[in-house]
Amino acid sequence: LFSSIIIALASLLATTGLCASPFSSDTKATRESFRQFCDYVATNKANVPVIFTGGYYMRDLVAGYKIFGEKRYLDTAIAYSDWLLGKQSPRGYWQTGYHRLYLADTASALGLFIVLYDHVDRQRQRAYFASVQRYVNAIERDGLIRPSGALDVGFLLDGKGNPTKPYDQDYTTSSSLTGGEVFTWMYHITSQEKYRHIAYGTQKWILSTMREDGVIAYNYPGGKSDLRIKGDPKNDFMLWTNTAYCNSAYIGEGLLSFDLYCGNRAWKKEVRTRIKPHIDWLLRTQNPDGTWSVPGNWDQKRSPGVINFLIWYYGHVEKDPRIPEATKKFNAFILVPENGKTFGMLNEGAVPGPKDQTAYDCVTGLTGRALADILKPGVDAQW
Repeated sequence: LFSSIIIALASLLATTGLCASPFSSDTKATRESFRQFCDYVATNKANVPVIFTGGYYMRDLVAGYKIFGEKRYLDTAIAYSDWLLGKQSPRGYWQTGYHRLYLADTASALGLFIVLYDHVDRQRQRAYFASVQRYVNAIERDGLIRPSGALDVGFLLDGKGNPTKPYDQDYTTSSSLTGGEVFTWMYHITSQEKYRHIAYGTQKWILSTMREDGVIAYNYPGGKSDLRIKGDPKNDFMLWTNTAYCNSAYIGEGLLSFDLYCGNRAWKKEVRTRIKPHIDWLLRTQNPDGTWSVPGNWDQKRSPGVINFLIWYYGHVEKDPRIPEATKKFNAFILVPENGKTFGMLNEGAVPGPKDQTAYDCVTGLTGRALADILKPGVDAQW
């Protein structure tokens, strides 16, 4: 308890600029960088039509509000949430903004309702809850909870954009985000056991797909990445290598949410114990420059959530001294403007190609999450 109080106090002091963050290579410079980032998002990204990138951007602004007290950030996020409420279909789902219906993307957006909930009026709270409840009810009604405990990808669409049938596939990212985050929040708000049991099932399934070396499978049969297929080098590459760190980042987002808010000691102990080989793998495979994965590829660019994952682990599971060193290395890398530009940060001047806008928005929003947690540990998942 005493150590938890000390960590919380250190976090508070770091966010007010009174002391250095234990996870930052340069707290003052990181505060300045994240402030500039939030200003950029509030000015240039207030109306992003792709819901998962828009959701992450707005969640970054909520974190920015908590760190800097800038109400403009909060107001921008609330305005986006009002738009998002209006995009839900009568059936209970959202389209992604690029002609797909994915549970993973939806959860990234609904995370905005979750972090805004304590910062809005009672009318909006009721609207957020009713909206998320329609969504999880639809998932249960339409059979998107798989026999394995995983969640399905989402729905196939017809030529007019209407849902036709489920993908009928166990999908890692849906299970991480809608399973670990959204269903856990529904339990957090309602105390209904069924919600945390569904969330627990998704996390058990994800952890069951971990190899002995700590790598967790990215199971997406529609993307030629299928745990059921053995001995196929191309399938193995997609399953274990192609998106290994991006996959870790999304898994971390869901798992830490489940751990913090499921309220079941036995389950918390289980996931904390079982995730350790994965954390060890992350720490031993960080690049010398502080990033993860092959330099320049999309797996690297979508990996910053690894930072949030490691900071949670350090604060709630094990104070491994390698973790602050790892976060500082990434922090030092991303503070160099030319590195940020090359990495894909739009606020640092990266220029996407005609087909890359959503990808660059994703890189930028996910890196914002990491910077926020470096400054104020746990702020991104503060419900």
